Amino acid sequence: MKYLFILLFSILAVSGCRLKKTQEQIAEDIIVKAMTDGRWTVTVYNDGTDYLSEFNGYEFQFKSDHTVDAIKNALTEKTGTWLGDGLAMTISSQFPSGSNPTLLRLNGVWKVVNNNWTWVKATQTINGKLTTLELQKK
Repeated sequence: MKYLFILLFSILAVSGCRLKKTQEQIAEDIIVKAMTDGRWTVTVYNDGTDYLSEFNGYEFQFKSDHTVDAIKNALTEKTGTWLGDGLAMTISSQFPSGSNPTLLRLNGVWKVVNNNWTWVKATQTINGKLTTLELQKK
């Protein structure tokens, strides 16, 4: 009986270690859940010049496979990739070269400076200019 208890305890301890998620995995799960739950629109894109009008009509659907669809007039115009890093507080996106120049503005690693479940404010320096991007969940 004593050995059965030790064996059972050992099995549970080992399997419990494998079930524990790291902080990085938990942060990524939260980011994926927040980003993939609904469509997003660009509400600010500014580097000293306001480019918001270029994003009129676009919606972005982030997917759990780390792809993102740029949707305009109910049609997927382009599919890119995205990745969130909860520990570094960054989100990166990449639309393929040859895409609409508006979508190429979203490429790169963005530092998340403020956010909640329904909006994100992020910045990145592009060609020496601090660029601000804000997304709002639709």
